[in-house]
Amino acid sequence: MSGVNEDETTANGLAVTVATTPEALDRVSADARVDCLLVEYDLPNTTGPEVIDRIRAVDPDVPVVARVPDDVATADVLAAGATDVVDVDAPSELLHRRVRNAVGTPDAVDRATRQEALADLRQSALEGQNLPRLFEEATALIQASLGIDRCGLFEYRADSDDLGLVAETGWRGPETLSDDHSLARAALDAEGAVSADASVGDVAGGIALGLDLPDGPWGVLAAYTSNAREFGSAERQLLHRVASVLEPVIERQRRQGELERYETILETVDDAVYSLDPNFRMEWVNDATTEMTGFGREELIGEHSAKLADDDVFEMVEELSAQMLESGEDVASVDTNLATSEGGSVPIETRFSMLSRRDGSQGFVGVARDITDRKRYEQTLTALHTSTRELLTAEHRQDVSDLIAETASDVLDLQGVGVYLFDGDHGRLEPASWSPEMTDLVGDLPTVGPADPALVWRSFVAGDLLSYDDVREADSVFNEDTPFRSGLYVPLGEHGVLFAESTDTAAFDDQTSELVDLLAASAEAALDRVEREDDLRERDEELREQNARLTGLKQTNDIIRSVDAALVGANTREEIEAAVCEELVTADEFGFAWTAAVEDGELVSRATAGDARGYLDSVDLTLGEEFAEPAARAAATREQVVVSEVASGFQDEPWRRTALSNDYLSVLAVPLLHGDVLYGVLAVYATEQDAFDQMRRDVLNEFGGTVANAINNVETRRTMLADRVTELELKIEDDDLPLRALATAADCRFEVDDIVHESGNSSLVFCSAHDTDPDTIRSLEEEFVGVEHVGIIAEDDDAVRCELRMSSDIVAVHLADCGAVTRSISVDDSGTRVVVELPQDADVREFVEAVQHRYADTDLLARRNRSSSAQTRRDVRAGISERLTDRQHEVLRTAFASGFFEWPRDRTGQEVADSLDISQPTFNKHLRAAERKLFSMLLEG
Repeated sequence: MSGVNEDETTANGLAVTVATTPEALDRVSADARVDCLLVEYDLPNTTGPEVIDRIRAVDPDVPVVARVPDDVATADVLAAGATDVVDVDAPSELLHRRVRNAVGTPDAVDRATRQEALADLRQSALEGQNLPRLFEEATALIQASLGIDRCGLFEYRADSDDLGLVAETGWRGPETLSDDHSLARAALDAEGAVSADASVGDVAGGIALGLDLPDGPWGVLAAYTSNAREFGSAERQLLHRVASVLEPVIERQRRQGELERYETILETVDDAVYSLDPNFRMEWVNDATTEMTGFGREELIGEHSAKLADDDVFEMVEELSAQMLESGEDVASVDTNLATSEGGSVPIETRFSMLSRRDGSQGFVGVARDITDRKRYEQTLTALHTSTRELLTAEHRQDVSDLIAETASDVLDLQGVGVYLFDGDHGRLEPASWSPEMTDLVGDLPTVGPADPALVWRSFVAGDLLSYDDVREADSVFNEDTPFRSGLYVPLGEHGVLFAESTDTAAFDDQTSELVDLLAASAEAALDRVEREDDLRERDEELREQNARLTGLKQTNDIIRSVDAALVGANTREEIEAAVCEELVTADEFGFAWTAAVEDGELVSRATAGDARGYLDSVDLTLGEEFAEPAARAAATREQVVVSEVASGFQDEPWRRTALSNDYLSVLAVPLLHGDVLYGVLAVYATEQDAFDQMRRDVLNEFGGTVANAINNVETRRTMLADRVTELELKIEDDDLPLRALATAADCRFEVDDIVHESGNSSLVFCSAHDTDPDTIRSLEEEFVGVEHVGIIAEDDDAVRCELRMSSDIVAVHLADCGAVTRSISVDDSGTRVVVELPQDADVREFVEAVQHRYADTDLLARRNRSSSAQTRRDVRAGISERLTDRQHEVLRTAFASGFFEWPRDRTGQEVADSLDISQPTFNKHLRAAERKLFSMLLEG
């Protein structure tokens, strides 16, 4: 047994007996006196922990000291039941002392022995004993020196806020202490050692001391005893001395770990890290410095940094150092170039700090970063900015797309580049510009839309930048066999998409994506500007065209106002047509105008103005819908005809050749329609092409209706004022006539007394219903949609007088449009009989044909020439028409027809007002005004 001479029977006052394992077990089991067992770790056919287990099975209290090699964990041996552990190479004096500590009592350990144990602990700390073994020696020293049951060393874990056991001797408690009221936790927060004398379980007392490092508490030394005793200053002093040995070692170990960690970090970072002495000589460099420069570490250490940098850099560093000392700043930065072993240079940004040295001088530590990519990015960005400035002068979308594709290809050095622009009319992306490489690899770019699995369309719709390291792995690709692998797709707002593709995978890094995105932003802004300018140009052009149209329209309106004035004073159709033609040719561009009537399938001239040059005598004016002269075509189709270019197709249509020979370059013809009555045609010939824009077409088309209405008014007035008239009796058997349908439904006969046309589309029909009753008449309101209201005025033996507000066709309205004055209307289930008056010189056949055009089943029953029924009332009616307003006339006629003036009254004022859909005060106001005017006519002259 190392440390004990086998021939000795005593050693340092201890009786020693060497025995085999079986012999030792026999003595322990026989209760022979054994003060302590010293067990070797390595034994024949067994191990020390196994022997200790067997000993503890026989006697759990006998002291056992185990000798273990340095590479064996003492915790395993202590866990097996050893009282103490000592290194196999420990001096004999230490071994004897450990045995004495195991055998003796606290009182038996004197001051000298404690001092010696502390000296051994310090020696172990100085020799660099590893921390776990040093911790175990410390707990064993305290346990032996204080003569207590157990001792533990705990490390504070801030993340979990508890104490974890790291070393122990005789410990039987938990390995983690988290109770805030424990002795160990109290010691962690106390300034000195703390002790407790109260009994808790098998613990009668204890003492503990916190271990502190410069940056905070590290842990706790805690000792406990099961025998009641007090802990005084000697015990506290022992814990403090042990702590004074452990704390520097723990701090040194911690710093050493941090230094190793920092060194590892510095060696693994990509940036070059260095330190310089006050004379700018290199003291230390990391591996990144050697990789960046190409020089070995041995070629740099001790060399002046001028080997890597120019002299002006040192002048700059000295100036910055002075500024740092003056301002108190910690870090400065310099951009420069770092020389390489091959004679080149690397652009770097170096950030350095001043480092105070022990002799009071200032050295330097710094970090140098390779900014080659940044410099290249800045250069590319500058070139990109210069190139995109041309976008400021681009005037069209195509110019912008060409510049963008060229810039992406040349400045950004991208392989396959293209620009798609959105076609809003067709809802698709159209290829606008692309690089030559794109054509070489895939040919012409396709048009893409919603139905196509195209990445450019997906980017455009989503409005997001899309990047693919391999486009073949995308969800949908337009061409699955595309030679391109990586792709970058950037939307240009609502204008289109800029895209770049490469035959290499993962060809576009973040920096490239950022530059393409910047280019796309410039392109989008340029396209926005071009679009705004296009809109402004279009708006300016529209304004110019609109001004021209308005100028022309003003001229046309001036002409029409003049014609309107002439129409008001015209008393005959001839005067109207002559005034229209004469006023139209006052416009510079209108060379000739004429009106015509239709007779036997061809046009007959009625009025002309301007330079006709024999045109009407030279052309065929037979009505026709195709290839006919414009006026003849308008009469045949009853629609406006416009010929903007007479010269176009003049060989196919003879009239064009004649018009060209007369310098007529464009023509407009409008039918003179009043309802279904065609009074003829108005045609205007211009000496300019496209003289009739849409606005003029609309105005002249409406003007044709105005002229027709004026002719109708003149014809009607002529009928009403004529001394002799032609009286016609007609029978209309049209089943769709509303009054006939009402007569059939009510099984009665209607005699129309009067018809008042209201301001809207409704008419008030005052009539007498024969052979029926009021309830039957009232029921018509619910039965027929065209009957808005039915009112019963009076009832006598012969008939029921009523009023009908109707929104449907009233035959008298159409007869008036045809120029007739209706004298009577009688309706029953067999048909409608009407009596009308026409001027004596009117064309009866033309009138009947006009009526038949609207009502096909119309027969002329009788024709009579007689004095006008209007002759006796002519003067009165003329005076009434001149003095009464339309509303006053309407109210007066309605009141008269309603029986308001009968005695007793058939209808009250409120009832008449309701039928007119006005208030009674309004009715009274109009009626009183009309009565005042009528009485003034009678009484004043």
